[in-house]
Amino acid sequence: MKTPGLILLGLLCAGPAAAAPVFLPTRDVSINYELSTPGQPTQNYTLDYNAASERARVENPAQGGIYFLLNLPQGQAQVIVPALHAIVEAPDFSSLTHMIFTADNANFTPLGRGHYAGMACQKYLVLNTQGSGTACITADGVVLHFSGHDAHGSADITANSVTFTSEPPNNFAAPSAFSNITLPPGALAALLQSN
Repeated sequence: MKTPGLILLGLLCAGPAAAAPVFLPTRDVSINYELSTPGQPTQNYTLDYNAASERARVENPAQGGIYFLLNLPQGQAQVIVPALHAIVEAPDFSSLTHMIFTADNANFTPLGRGHYAGMACQKYLVLNTQGSGTACITADGVVLHFSGHDAHGSADITANSVTFTSEPPNNFAAPSAFSNITLPPGALAALLQSN
């Protein structure tokens, strides 16, 4: 099973098709999501997105201040661990970040309209070689709901609130006083799954 953080990062993923939706927010936004995976307690995450820089920050209050920073154009992901004053460079997350930005060749089929977190959205069937699901995406690229599965398991993600607010660029930069740590492929996912 993918870690909840990876699933939420994958939430941004969409892809080109004949009538492809906008798949990244077109303006700054802060979204509170509820993530459900089989056999696991429901978790809440906040995803902040800066549209100008195409950077995201993902936090789960239950993870003791640990958060993810994503630079989508550069395909870079970092895990910030304040308790250790550490910036963890993780190839696993960077690969996922690249897939999000390049859309991983997903195909979208419109299914009708939906409504989540007080907002209207277009429902889509989402298919790619890795898995399938449904997504409800606003006209300006905010994913309000996603339910899907792949070889690693399944997940259901629902936006509870959406706030369009200016997101300062420094919220998406790693603290300069922190030390860099690089983990080999698979190490970070294994560490997060053991918690």
